[in-house]
Amino acid sequence: LVVLYQKKTLPEDLASRPGLPIDFTDVSALTAIFKEQTIDVVISTLPFPEGQKAQFILADAAKAAGCVKLFVPSEWSSPTEGARDREEKNFWGLKDEFAEYLKSIELPFTRFYTGSFFSAVPWIGALDVSEDFHVIGKGDKLLSITSETDIGGYVAHVLTNYPLTSPELVNRSLRIEGQSITLTEIAAIYGKRIVYVPDGGQITAVSAEEAYMKTELQTAAQDGHLSNGWDWKSWNYNPELAASANKLWPGHVWQTLESTVEKK
Repeated sequence: LVVLYQKKTLPEDLASRPGLPIDFTDVSALTAIFKEQTIDVVISTLPFPEGQKAQFILADAAKAAGCVKLFVPSEWSSPTEGARDREEKNFWGLKDEFAEYLKSIELPFTRFYTGSFFSAVPWIGALDVSEDFHVIGKGDKLLSITSETDIGGYVAHVLTNYPLTSPELVNRSLRIEGQSITLTEIAAIYGKRIVYVPDGGQITAVSAEEAYMKTELQTAAQDGHLSNGWDWKSWNYNPELAASANKLWPGHVWQTLESTVEKK
């Protein structure tokens, strides 16, 4: 999904705004759409790694259009800044590589680090295929999680309440966090028994691809990489970083997992 945003008054019924067919392989066509619609912000939620190539084309078109003031790359997870220099070949490294490209073409950007979505939490612990919550390691390291409602509200708030040229936004990485929590605490919230996965084992999943992804994420969690306090550059966890950009939405009460989960 790519959201094309004009910073002006929108109709109350957003459904009345027409969708635009987009060819992610055609820079010229995308450039024309951005110009015709006078697009101010491009928000990308394209998946990785499938959407990696398309994002480069989007960025080239946004730069060529001349009207795009801010590009929001598809981050929507734990921090990636500095992962490329650490020669990470996973999606953290790929996302950081794209951000470096935005810098190279001088296209202003804002990176949103949100931690894991609330809806992804049971999936990470295999609750989509098991009655038990599966954990790699001790499950005692903090990870950042944020509700989709809070993420959407935050992005809308900062993009409409701050100038798009604001130093709070331009070429910034915004770390937001609804809750800092461990995997064992998550299991308790769901009221589930914990199954500890043996060394070298994988998290249960519906496919080999999903098992790999779940295992990769849980291994990262055990190393502290799923906290928004993780800093790839210093290879260290800094708790002061985790929710450092929450302050840009003053007065907001962030949802907790407990408030959204009904124990069974």
